[in-house]
Amino acid sequence: MMRQLLRTLIITLGLAAPGLALAADQKGPFHPLDALTPDEIAGTVKLLTAAGDADADTVYPAITLKPAAKEAMRAWTPGTPFTRAAFVVLRRNLVTYEALVDLTANKVTSYTPKPNAQPAIMDYEWIKARDNLMADQRFKDAIAKRGLKNVFCTPNSAGAFPGDGLEGKRVLKVPCFTHDEAASPYAARPIEGLMGIVDTDSGEVLSVIDSGITGLPSMPQGYGKSLPQPGPALKPIAIVAPQGSNITLSGNLDVKWANWSMHLRPDKRAGLIVNLVRFNDGAKARDVAYQMNLSEVFVPYMDPNPEWSYRTFLDAGEFGLGYMISSLKPGTDCPEASYFIDLTFPNDVGGTFTRPKALCLFERATGDPGWRHYESGAKRVDGIAQTEMVIRHITTLGNYDYAVDYVFSPQGNITMRVGATGFDAIKSTAAKSLADPAAAEVTKYGSLIAPYTVAPNHEHYFSFRLDLDVDGPKNALVRDTIVPGKIEGSKTRTSLWTVKTDRYAAEGPIAEDHESAGEGWRVINPNEKNGLGETPSYWIDAHHGATAVMDAADPPQRRAGFSAYTLWASRYAEGEDWSAGLYPNLSTKDEGLPAYVAQKRSINNEDLVIWYTMGFRHVPRPEDFPILPTFWHEMTLRPAFFFDRDPSMTFNPGSLPPQGQN
Repeated sequence: MMRQLLRTLIITLGLAAPGLALAADQKGPFHPLDALTPDEIAGTVKLLTAAGDADADTVYPAITLKPAAKEAMRAWTPGTPFTRAAFVVLRRNLVTYEALVDLTANKVTSYTPKPNAQPAIMDYEWIKARDNLMADQRFKDAIAKRGLKNVFCTPNSAGAFPGDGLEGKRVLKVPCFTHDEAASPYAARPIEGLMGIVDTDSGEVLSVIDSGITGLPSMPQGYGKSLPQPGPALKPIAIVAPQGSNITLSGNLDVKWANWSMHLRPDKRAGLIVNLVRFNDGAKARDVAYQMNLSEVFVPYMDPNPEWSYRTFLDAGEFGLGYMISSLKPGTDCPEASYFIDLTFPNDVGGTFTRPKALCLFERATGDPGWRHYESGAKRVDGIAQTEMVIRHITTLGNYDYAVDYVFSPQGNITMRVGATGFDAIKSTAAKSLADPAAAEVTKYGSLIAPYTVAPNHEHYFSFRLDLDVDGPKNALVRDTIVPGKIEGSKTRTSLWTVKTDRYAAEGPIAEDHESAGEGWRVINPNEKNGLGETPSYWIDAHHGATAVMDAADPPQRRAGFSAYTLWASRYAEGEDWSAGLYPNLSTKDEGLPAYVAQKRSINNEDLVIWYTMGFRHVPRPEDFPILPTFWHEMTLRPAFFFDRDPSMTFNPGSLPPQGQN
């Protein structure tokens, strides 16, 4: 449903006890990878205006930090000077430009027109498309014909479909809804057979598609006032830290927990960027990752109806995962004892605004043993309770809410989790149940999830960009293949298996060998050894890896090629940041990951980037109605030969639940 564009932010941070929001602090930056401050954003706009490259009517789809070279960022130490620069995408006189602004030298260093580039959707365009459609006489006539009163419209990104007559235009497609009661998303019903197409540059309503009236039955149970009464209340269950948090925050989101350290940066497009991830192994802070972030979200729907088939969303590039970030509710979205942080992002007109409690950090005992063993002679259990630190933000993209977690464990694991919740996109139908004659036809491309209500099938692909630096930037990717074998001359056993390890030479998609008995992938550092003389590595432990089944020539698939494979490897290159390219909105070709790896650069003992596609197909169920219970998907990076032993055994027993309890 509604993909209402939320205003957004950049982070500057003060400290507070867990359970309290951390108020925005206008000081800083304190770290070269801090997000641009409000003063720096205002200064960027001022410099562009003074140079004659912007004016009062210019809009800014992106004003973001342009970090210095990766080598310099890795080598920086607190207290030493650093430079600051901004990368800007702006639209002036309906033309897109890119600019680099040196904030240290106070000058614009480059200004380049990009006449065919279509940047992310902006607030004023969303509002213009909505209002102009609702004021159009053709639309008013269509609403009057249906006898509807309470109507609202929510523009969507339009996708790109060569031959539809919209090439070269900056358009939004606008579905509309009606509701029987005030301001409840549960009460909204889609107005089937009616959609507008609006050129947001000219403001012209190019088309009002009215393919006929579909009945709008009474709201089924689960909507609005007909929501069922809740069942018996459960007694409260809380995550608490009775002796205080083990999480340390400093500067603008420098984070330490257990043996981990990292720097966080909010980003209008990515939501959150996790930088400089290191693990303190004794006296040495060892590199694990330079940068990790969600790079793109692809959500194509499988209904061929023209009012649905265009819905092939690229949520990060078209809307912005940070731009659509939600405030978090203590006790629901995160434990009461969390750190809650207000974030501030750039807006579209050269300023900023703040989203309260947009990020939370907390630690929790999982209820599982971190490790344990029962000593039968002593009748004693030795072990520790498993704990972990979670960094979470939640983005609301119309009907869907995506919770994005980075979870760190004392064992050296990093788990990336995405939880999908909110509510399914729905369409009205004449079928009350599958016993109705029309049911077979109306459920051909979706499921009947409530009386008179169909939810179309769709997919979700979350592309994570993982710039791993395992013990340094020179790494390689290897595949460990399980090889069945025979035991010659044995009178008892006849078979076993061994592991064959191969190293990849060049970048590209990493395809599974379906003929093998099993395989796994590791990022290794061939230049280092652990205390046992083994090559340190991190294992990519995949859990959710559905890949696209659409035709590669289909226009939506052409601009989201990353979804065709679970795993990709590329050689690090400045500017290769986004799975679907810098400008996926209204794009007709993929300028992202497939284009990056087409160069076939060496990734053997080079600075490489791993791209992981966390994919799942959603065949909706009645159990998803009226609200989708949070559906979690995850992938874990696990150390393999990185340590000499389990690092969680080094914890002081007083810092975690004590060992040796009878």
